[in-house]
Amino acid sequence: MSHGTVAVLATEAKIDRGAIETALSMTETEGSHLDIYCLGIETTPPDSYFAGTAVLLSPPDREAAEQRAQDLAEALRPLIPSWRGNVALHPVMVPGGLISDQVGRLARYADRIVAAAPYGPEDRPLHVATLEAALFAGGIPVIVVPDGGAAMPERPERIAVAWDDSREAMVAIRAALPMLRRAALVEIVIVDPETRWGDRSDPGGALALYLARNGVTAEISVLNRSRPRVSEVLLRHLRDNGAEALVMGGYGHSRLREALFGGTTREMLEAAALPLILAR
Repeated sequence: MSHGTVAVLATEAKIDRGAIETALSMTETEGSHLDIYCLGIETTPPDSYFAGTAVLLSPPDREAAEQRAQDLAEALRPLIPSWRGNVALHPVMVPGGLISDQVGRLARYADRIVAAAPYGPEDRPLHVATLEAALFAGGIPVIVVPDGGAAMPERPERIAVAWDDSREAMVAIRAALPMLRRAALVEIVIVDPETRWGDRSDPGGALALYLARNGVTAEISVLNRSRPRVSEVLLRHLRDNGAEALVMGGYGHSRLREALFGGTTREMLEAAALPLILAR
């Protein structure tokens, strides 16, 4: 019996291999379908030349983008066991400038996306773009795994939730409820709660009650901001306590602000060595 759809939005075989292997393991355990979209994203060549007073630009490389999608599908095909009838490869050409619309539309018909880390030793602009498209235009949760993939056990021992009393965090928690119910323990992690919170005397208490009413075993950890960045406090705590995954809201600030000045979402995506379950 099928249990929904997981998707991977692949743009480069080497970087996306870990995400695909994680998704293959997840869907085998859950009995869900896996769609792997092999994206050939159209780009405009950077060359141009003058013809009188006009500047002529080279047209977008549509045929090259279609070929990249086909080549990517062929490169990824060996990763799929021949007996896995619930996995499909889809070469998709994405017109230049329409990544958000096109990728968001693909993501919308999945229940979850598994994605490679968008930041690494090399620039990964397409991975950043597809992650943002899935979150903002697709509106579905994304499981971001570190390079090389990650184990996603059916019944995890310990999952952490980064709680900041935001709408984005609550969306992520609701999206992750099936996994949270299966976990032996869910830790609500709060870093330096602000005085504006309604439950200042009992930070996280209302969320713990919500989770308990949804069949989740939860405990609360309130951490002092002992380091300059919230992400540093979170990462150290997660490492010390053996969390298997972290659920958090994605991009509480604008994408532009996060790109220019950084933010907790970006910092966690750059440094986390465990799966991040994001939604917004």
